[in-house]
Order: sequence, then C-alpha cells, then structure tokens
Amino acid sequence: MNQEEFKYYLALHFTSGIGSRRLTTLVQYFGSAERAFTASAGEVMNVPGFGKGTTESMVMDREEALERSKAQLKKLEDDTTVVTFFDDGYPEQLRSTYSPPALLFVKGNAGLLMEERMVAIVGSRKTSDYGRRAAKEFAEAMVAERVTIVSGFAKGIDTAAHEAAFESGGKTIAVLGSGVDVIYPYTNKGLSEELVKSGRGAIVSELPLGTKPDAKNFPWRNRIVSGLSKATLIVESEVQGGSMITASLALDENRDVFAIPGDIYRPSSSGPNFLIRESRAKLATSADQILSELGWIDRPGVTKRAKEVDRTGLSLFETKVVDVLEAAGGPLQVDAIAERAGLEVQDLLVQLLGLEFKSVVRQMAGKQFMLIG
Repeated sequence: MNQEEFKYYLALHFTSGIGSRRLTTLVQYFGSAERAFTASAGEVMNVPGFGKGTTESMVMDREEALERSKAQLKKLEDDTTVVTFFDDGYPEQLRSTYSPPALLFVKGNAGLLMEERMVAIVGSRKTSDYGRRAAKEFAEAMVAERVTIVSGFAKGIDTAAHEAAFESGGKTIAVLGSGVDVIYPYTNKGLSEELVKSGRGAIVSELPLGTKPDAKNFPWRNRIVSGLSKATLIVESEVQGGSMITASLALDENRDVFAIPGDIYRPSSSGPNFLIRESRAKLATSADQILSELGWIDRPGVTKRAKEVDRTGLSLFETKVVDVLEAAGGPLQVDAIAERAGLEVQDLLVQLLGLEFKSVVRQMAGKQFMLIG
C-alpha cells in the first residue's frame, strides 16, 4: 500500500463509527481506501451494513479524521511500521479470526508476524515463584524448537515469558493495550528497547501512536495475542482474570488451549484449574507435550523431572533438610522445614545458608526455600 493510499486507510481508521470490520468492508467494496474515504453519502449507503446514521457520521467526520491521519504519519519513526489487513505481511493466522484488526502498528521486526510457530504464554500479574518458573521453563523449551513466544507484556507471567524467550536467544512478540510508543508497564521500557534493537522482538498494537493504557483496551489486546498464536498456554490466573478472556477467545477460534495446574489453595491457580476441570484446556505438564500435540516435534511430552541432588559433601543435617524439601516437591516456608526436619529455626538457617552457598537450595519471597533443579 503506497503512502497516499495508506493516508486514507488510516483516516478511515480514525473515522467515527468505523471499526475494523467496517473499514475492511468499505475498502473491499470501493476497491481502494481513497475511493472509500471520498465516496458520497449515497454511495456509502449502498454498502452492506451502512445505515443512515453511520453514513452521516462518517461524512461529517472526514476532515478531522484526515488531519489525525496526517498527524500519525508524521509521528511514525524509522523502527515503526504499519501492517494493514490487505498487506502481504499481515499474518494469516490473525486474518482468519472473527474480528481481525484493520491494521497493526509494529515497532521492531514486523517480519515476526509471519512466523509459522507461535504460542501465547499468558497469566496473572500477581505471580508465585512456581508460576514464574513454569513460564520461564516452558518458554525456553519452546524457543529451543523455534517457537515464537507471544504475550501481553504485562507484569508477572507475561514479562517472565518474554524475558525467558529473549534471554535464551529466541523471538518474542509483545502485544500492547496502548500505542507502541507508550510502553506499559513503564518498568518494561528497557526490555522493549532491547527487543526492538535485537531484531528478535516486536512490539505490536492496533491502537494509534500516543494512546495511553486504558482498562477497556486490554480485552481487545487479548484477541490479538490469541489470534496470532496457534495455541495459548495459561500459567496462572484467577477465574475472573484477563488471561481467562484470552483463553476464551482462543477457544472461540478453535485454537488449542493448555493450562498448567496449580496449588488449589492459591487464588492465582483457580483459573487454570477451572479450565482443566471443565475440559476447556488440556493439562500441560511439559513444553514437549504441547509441541507434540501441535505436531511440531515427534517425541511425546513427558513431565520434566527435577535434577537429583548430589548429596556428596553434605553434612547429616544438610541432608535432612534436602530430604524434607524433596518430599515437599516445591517451596516450603522456613518454619515448616524446621518442624519437619526436627531442627530449631536458628540452627536450620545455618544449614540453609550452607546449602545456598553450595547451590543446592535458593531462597524466595516470604522466607521460603526450594531445591535448585
């Protein structure tokens, strides 16, 4: 699409009452964005789905919409491109959804939109160490099989997935609920710059440049996350969480949804556990399982086993602590470890410090400890 045609396409995008579906309908009906934008009210009334009210609003709004379009074009930076629904670079996976965006602003490598292997990893902003670890390990394993990780760039699980994909040398797409030049959360600004600079990342939004984050934008953002992806993995989410919207959107498009089961006493596990219980998501125990079901690897998925602790050189008390943590199968609070190991808390802290120095255990939030494996 040349610059002049794109100017009118963008102007239609800014016209009152013209959403993505009506925009693409107009362009297809008239054969070009310029012809659609300059059509008379009578001509527009002949287009299916356009009544008198919509047509009048469109005609009255033209001058302002065109000025907004010109202003956006001036804002476009060298590292930002716009991919329209009619461009060859528009992802077919997204185009086939019920409500594909009419255009996408892309900061970074727009070519990533055409990757064949894409999986969304999404979850709660309020995460546990378990959730962050799962997001990281699943993302790393998928990247090893040339999968591009898609997520919503939010705090918590989304960011953990993006960081893991990038740091392991893979590719990742961050879909925003703001303009691509308004990074939210701001704490991810450094990460966004690294993604763009590396050529292995893309920051994507259908919202105009300068658009600030707003709660109403995020459900719409989620349809792009799921729409780009062959499958969606839910790591942690409350039942009413935004990730559950992403899962629902993916299911509506007949895409695969997977969920990692979680602690039944933790609110952030209620969403994935609900999806699994209601047979709306497949229980995910390894990245290989997901990749195998998608037909991207031949070997069947297996649960990743924790690395066996080398007890060589450990004292009797250190060994006792390791046995307690192995039996727990996950993080354990220091008082619980002391009780199960039969040690005073002060004595236990000495043993845990020694095990940390030997890289056998690591401390997490809330005075919890777990084996490194």
